[in-house]
Amino acid sequence: MEKRNWKHIVTLKQRMVLCLAAFFAAFALQLALNGYQARAVQQVQDDQMGNFNAISRFQGGVESSISILEAYRWENGETEEMLEKLQAACSTSNAWLWRIRSNMDGLQNVSDEQWVLYGAVETTYGSYNTLLEELESYLSSGQEAKASQLYYNKVSVCGGYLSQYTMQLLKASILDAQTTYTEISELGERIALMQTVVVALCVALGCASGLMVMRLLTPVSQMIVASRAISRSQFDTPDIPLPKQPEIGQLAESFNRMKHSMAQQVSTLQEKNEIERELHRQKTEALELQNRMERSRLQQLRSQIDPHFLFNTLNVIQQMAGTESAYRTQALIMALSHLLRYSLMSNDEQVPLSREVRVVDEYYSIYHVRFGDRVQMEWAFSDSLDLTETMVPSFILQPIVENAFKHGICPKEEGGVVRIRMIPLREKGLLCIRVLDNGVGIEPEQLQQLRTALEQPAPRWEHIGIYNVAARLRLLDARCRVVVRSRPGRGTAVILYLPLVENEEEFEE
Repeated sequence: MEKRNWKHIVTLKQRMVLCLAAFFAAFALQLALNGYQARAVQQVQDDQMGNFNAISRFQGGVESSISILEAYRWENGETEEMLEKLQAACSTSNAWLWRIRSNMDGLQNVSDEQWVLYGAVETTYGSYNTLLEELESYLSSGQEAKASQLYYNKVSVCGGYLSQYTMQLLKASILDAQTTYTEISELGERIALMQTVVVALCVALGCASGLMVMRLLTPVSQMIVASRAISRSQFDTPDIPLPKQPEIGQLAESFNRMKHSMAQQVSTLQEKNEIERELHRQKTEALELQNRMERSRLQQLRSQIDPHFLFNTLNVIQQMAGTESAYRTQALIMALSHLLRYSLMSNDEQVPLSREVRVVDEYYSIYHVRFGDRVQMEWAFSDSLDLTETMVPSFILQPIVENAFKHGICPKEEGGVVRIRMIPLREKGLLCIRVLDNGVGIEPEQLQQLRTALEQPAPRWEHIGIYNVAARLRLLDARCRVVVRSRPGRGTAVILYLPLVENEEEFEE
C-alpha cells in the first residue's frame, strides 16, 4: 500500500485558513467602506434635504397664516374659527423654525450669508408673532376696526418681508448644498472604486476556496463509492489514490488501511460463526438427547406403578363408600381418581382448557373438605373465551393453584380466597391466566430469588410446581413466561402467558 511523507507540505487547513482570513478581512473592509459612505455621504445629503424640508415647511406655515388673514372678513367674519386656524399655522411655523436652527448647527460648510438670512428670518418672525398676538387681543375684545387697521398697516407688511427672507434663506441653502454635493460626489466615486476592488478580491477568494473544495470532494466521492462497495462486503476494490493535500491524503491512507483491516476481521468473524454454528448444533443435539433421557426416566418411574390396579382399587373403595352411604367420601375418592389419572398424562399433551378447569375444581373440592370455609375459590372467564375449544398444556394450572392454597392461604389464620381470571390476548396470540390470592404474601428477598430462578428455570420433569410450569412454558414459545408479584400481608399474583390455541369448528349449511 502506498505511503507518503506529509510533513513538509502546506496543509489544506492552512490554505483554507488563509483564504478565509483574507475573505473576512475584505468583507470587514467592505463593511467599513459602506459605513463610511453612509456616514460621510449619505448622512450629509440627508441633513441637507432635512434642512430644505424644514425651510419649506416653515415657509408653508408663514404663507398659511398670511392666507388666513387675507381671507378673513373683518366686518362679520368667524373670529374664533379664524383664530384657531391662525394659532395652528403659527405653531407649525414655530416648530419648523427651531428645526432649521438645529439642522444648520449640524451642517458643515454653512455660508455666512445663510446665517445672516436666518438671523433676519428669526428677527422678522419674532416681530410677526408679536403683531399677531396684538391682533388676536383686538379681535378677542371685539375691536375689529383696530385689528383691521393693524393688519393692513403692519401685519401684512411684516408677513411680506418674512416670506421674502425665507425664500432667500432657501436659495442660499441650495447654493451651499451644490458646493457640498460636488465634494461628496468626488468622495463617493473614490469609495465606489475601492468597493469594486474589494468585491473583486472577495470573488477571487471565493473562486480559490471553491477550487480547493472541488479538489477536496473528488477523493471524498471516491471514498463514498468505496464505502458502498464495503457495505456490500466487496473488499477487493482498488485502493483510493493518495491526493496531494496532506489531510485528505492521510484520510485516504487511513481509509485504505481500515478496508484491509475490516476484510481481515470479516474473514475472522466468518470462521468464528462457522465454529459457533457447529457448537450450537452439537449443543442442540445434546439437549435433545438429555430431554429424551429425562422423558425415558419419567416413563420408567410411571411404569413402576400399575395404573389399572390403582384405579380398580379406588373404584372398589368408591363403591363401598356408596354402599355405606358415605357419599362425601365417595365424591372425594372420585375426585382423587380423576386427579391421579390426569397426573399420569404426558405434560406435553394439549388438552381443552375446560379439562384443566375441571381438574382444579376437583382439587379444590378435596382441599375444601380439609380446611372448610377457610379456603374459597372464584373463577372469572372472558365472554369471548370458549373453554372447550381452547387448548393448553396438561397440568399447567393446578400446580399454581396448589401453591396459592398451600403457601398463601393456609398459613393465614382466617383463611382467604383464590381468584382465577382468564383473558385472551388475541392481538398478541396469547392467553393470560391470573391466579390471585389474598394470603400472607412473599417477602421481598424470597420474591427476588424466585424471580431470578424463574428467568432460567431448569427442566424438572420429576417435580410438579412453578419451576416445572416455567420450564415447560419456555419450551412452548419464547413469548410465554411466568410473572410473580407479591406484597407481604396483602397476597400474591401469579400471571401465566400461554400460546392462544383455539380450534375452529366448520359448519356446513
